Amino acid sequence: MRSSKNPTTSSKLPYIPPEILIQIFPKLPAKTLLRFRCVCKSWHSIIDNPDFVHMHFQHSPINSENNTSNKLLLAFEGMGCSGSVGCVLTVRDVQTLAKVDHIFRTHFEKYRILGSCNGLLLVALYAPEGHLKELRLWNPCIRKSLILPICPLSSYWFEGHDWYVFGFAPHTQDYKVVGFDPDTLDVEDGKMYFAVYTLSNQQWAVRKDPLNVPILNRSNRHELFDYVSTAVFFRGAAHWLGKIDNQRHAFTHLASFDFDHEKLTLLELPFTCEESGTLRFLFLLRGSLAVFSISEVTSSIWMLDLDNQRRPWTLWFSGKSTQDGYEAFELCSANLEKARLVNLTQEKEAKDRLTKVFYCENGGGYLVCGNKAYDIASGQVQPFKRYMSSHLKLEKYWENLVLFKGYGARDLRSFP
Repeated sequence: MRSSKNPTTSSKLPYIPPEILIQIFPKLPAKTLLRFRCVCKSWHSIIDNPDFVHMHFQHSPINSENNTSNKLLLAFEGMGCSGSVGCVLTVRDVQTLAKVDHIFRTHFEKYRILGSCNGLLLVALYAPEGHLKELRLWNPCIRKSLILPICPLSSYWFEGHDWYVFGFAPHTQDYKVVGFDPDTLDVEDGKMYFAVYTLSNQQWAVRKDPLNVPILNRSNRHELFDYVSTAVFFRGAAHWLGKIDNQRHAFTHLASFDFDHEKLTLLELPFTCEESGTLRFLFLLRGSLAVFSISEVTSSIWMLDLDNQRRPWTLWFSGKSTQDGYEAFELCSANLEKARLVNLTQEKEAKDRLTKVFYCENGGGYLVCGNKAYDIASGQVQPFKRYMSSHLKLEKYWENLVLFKGYGARDLRSFP
């Protein structure tokens, strides 16, 4: 007698213990995990667990700094004058800027990236008259977007300033958006109030203890916070370049905001001399913060050791620059002080030019600046894509599942 198999029994998936799944799932791509959520209730509960979301970010192969074959960047390209008629968001290879994935495209809305952390973007949407309309957290990896409530520092909000930092507090494992209010600065004691939005409760709160801001006077408060949109998130803090001496032409200090302790600290930059027109950029170099300095004559790179309080800065490279190299970085910087003297429109257009630089190890090492590559040793400039928009912002691409579940985020493509 021929035995027959039960079709229902034979089609069942083999049982895999949860402890084995927890070892396998963090190594899978985010898009694969989103499909796996539909397999069964046990898989669904594992993938939706907040602890697993954090674990996946830490162990995803794409996020590994040792994985040189998966160095990807987010390219935020503005369409029209200063991105006034829309934007395109794509994923691109860091070595060639070749498009890997298309994420988002919109028309007749003006966006600006105000911060980036662990694959999430803090993006501002501007009304036609130029005022800040709303803030959104975007997760390009899973195409989710969350609109933030209006900041309680309303005068700051409606004036359209961009003084926000965005980052992750490791101790509480919570994402935070911090808005600074320059109008509350007390010149005598250097105190400034600020508000904090936490993703865990999705609310703003004005902190009762103001920040200690060691600046000279109210006239130069802009020069310490104007470049927060270029902040680099590293070791639980957002770091950006600013200055507290309005007599100097270049940056003087590294500003750092710690998201766990919600404190602001300043560290003097190591440069002993200043050539006219010197440009400086903060970036990550081999797991450390570094500052690239370039003038029409020389260039240098200084690395920062946060654990060395006596001698935190080390000269990593010094050489001659080229005119082409200097002009390439000049296009990605902005003279906000000069633009502010003209009018508000010029100031906003200058902010649109601000961009970050990224270090690539290949070929002896080069810096990616906009749509160009700058060879550190030779000073030569090589364009990646001549047809790419000149209004180009680049951010590091990470895989992250945050915003997928439990925050009320909407599909990124459902917005205007």
